Amino acid sequence: MFHGQRRAVAFSGRAAALLILGTLLVLNTSPGQAQPGHVYLVVGSDTAIWNTPTTVDVYTRHPHYSQDSFTLTNAPSYQVMDATWRSQYRDSYQQPIKFTWWMMGGNIYRDADNLNVPTPNTMALYLMRKYHGEAIRQFGDELSLHYHTFFWSDYNQDGIFHWNQSRTFNECRSDWDVTLAQYLLEEGVFPASFRSGWHFMDTDWQGCLDELIPYCFHDDFGAFRAWSTNEPIAGVEDWLRAPSTFIPFHPSTNDYEIPGDSPGWNVRSIKMQNLVQADLNYAFGQASNGVDQVVCLWSHLPENFVAMIAKTGALLEQAVASHPNVPFRYCTAVEAMQRWQGVMGQAPPQLTIQEVDQEDQSVTLIISADKPIFQPKPFVAVRDAWRRYSNVTSLCVPGTNNTWTVRLPTARTALAKVGIAVTDGAGNSATRILRFLPDDLYLDNLDPQYSERAGAWTSTTNAAWGTDARVALLTSNETAQARWVLPVSASGAYSLATQIPSLTNACTNVSFRVLGGNSVLASASLGLGLHPDQWNFLCSVMLDAGETNVLEINFSGTNQPNSQAAADVVSVIPLVADPGLPPPDQMVISAARQGVVVQFRGNPGWNCEIQRTGTLGGAWATLDTLPVPLTGLLEYEDAHPPDGTAFYRVTRLPPKP
Repeated sequence: MFHGQRRAVAFSGRAAALLILGTLLVLNTSPGQAQPGHVYLVVGSDTAIWNTPTTVDVYTRHPHYSQDSFTLTNAPSYQVMDATWRSQYRDSYQQPIKFTWWMMGGNIYRDADNLNVPTPNTMALYLMRKYHGEAIRQFGDELSLHYHTFFWSDYNQDGIFHWNQSRTFNECRSDWDVTLAQYLLEEGVFPASFRSGWHFMDTDWQGCLDELIPYCFHDDFGAFRAWSTNEPIAGVEDWLRAPSTFIPFHPSTNDYEIPGDSPGWNVRSIKMQNLVQADLNYAFGQASNGVDQVVCLWSHLPENFVAMIAKTGALLEQAVASHPNVPFRYCTAVEAMQRWQGVMGQAPPQLTIQEVDQEDQSVTLIISADKPIFQPKPFVAVRDAWRRYSNVTSLCVPGTNNTWTVRLPTARTALAKVGIAVTDGAGNSATRILRFLPDDLYLDNLDPQYSERAGAWTSTTNAAWGTDARVALLTSNETAQARWVLPVSASGAYSLATQIPSLTNACTNVSFRVLGGNSVLASASLGLGLHPDQWNFLCSVMLDAGETNVLEINFSGTNQPNSQAAADVVSVIPLVADPGLPPPDQMVISAARQGVVVQFRGNPGWNCEIQRTGTLGGAWATLDTLPVPLTGLLEYEDAHPPDGTAFYRVTRLPPKP
């Protein structure tokens, strides 16, 4: 039995000419001949940032990732966003190829040391949207989620940790929840399609997906690689019992490999490097017998992606030539499933959110949808003022007529954002973001808020943020000034910080002023100048949204001839008071579900060592080295504290030279 709805292709007369990859093909239809099915072709990328030649660095606790694969104009990301290049590959309807970008996030990115993006965990998605968002909208591509169960661990207990593939999904469940929350709250993306890293799946993960995401594309028919503790661990998967067909199926609730009655769908996928002619011939052959096919072909954007598209195009041309009566269509993942199900064109759900303030400063939301949704409950995520993210979906209480009530666990005064997301059974999504604090601002030197009032400034690609910074060479007694207008949307307290790139002979005669209208709100001299490639905290200041607020940074060449000034980016972060957090320069220790949480309040950009000892007279062991985030609150969870007593301390490290 197949579930697709076949639709006739509109031909003129008894034949239609199709130009596919430069070859003229003729579709012949005869009266009384059985109508062929369609091949819906999903071409996509598990899109990550690699920091080693062929993968990510699994040996480093806090890896660093270059942005070049998204920013360099000769990178594959720019090549595939070129309309002329795409026009080489057209389907039976003369539509150029389109892509689904499953953007990688989680764990190994979440713990990256990158300070050149707002949120390391979402960096791939952020950069794709920043540099290629307009092209993606133009071509009708899909942006979604790709997730690897990387887990910083030592399974073989040799004392050496790696970013291993986790043994189970549940070991990464809390990180998965944070990743979903950050994709929604920071980038406005909630996935309706999904591909797992390494094609890994287990029963718990499939059960989680079946409550969140309608369409999965990670069925790797016939593949098997057993678990082993030979670290670093990667590539473990089991699809020996999966269907060989290109017909989507509902996984069984207790066995993700076989068809069953779970609400979600899974689709067979093939890496383009492994694709052979027989695979496409089989799909087209089944379609010629009247059975619609959904074929997912994927690779990695940094992995010869352009060449793999050419290879796939050549194989596709042969399959079409062998089955000239079968139409095929390039689709995004969601579009392919909608066409296969025969549910194209349905309106997405409409969300209505009613906010109810409580006397105890908590917030209750009443969420309504105008139609049934795929999820048992709306996905609800919270970010507080200190950038702590949580998935509070489980707190939703169902009512009648597609209505739910959720009482948020965070007080209104500490809320930053709440995100709500749903999809219907056809993968049409609706999202809402409720803002309780202004969004964080990152004002680059390329933004319109930036200007220069003094100095001979020039541009450089040596940037701490984005692709460009400004530098000025100072002669003796010469000055340079960079200014940013601070476009705050609400009056309140804000933390200001700045980053500059590494320089030769950097100027250390640096001062700043914050102006509100005609008043000086804050000013200071920075005796050591600005430290490169890290956030330099400037001040906390009250800003009035009704005034023109300006940050000036001044550089002086006095006693420093031939020194360099630099201007790149400024952060403007809203602040709130929280009596439950430690006072400045102090820490608190509290119990957590899995261990101990250490909280420390310090200036943004400070690098700190989190240390532990079993006795006060014993040696201190460094557990991790982390910078204080822009909110000023550093949190570290010791998931494996020793039995008995343990003592913790936070040691501030000197800034980078």
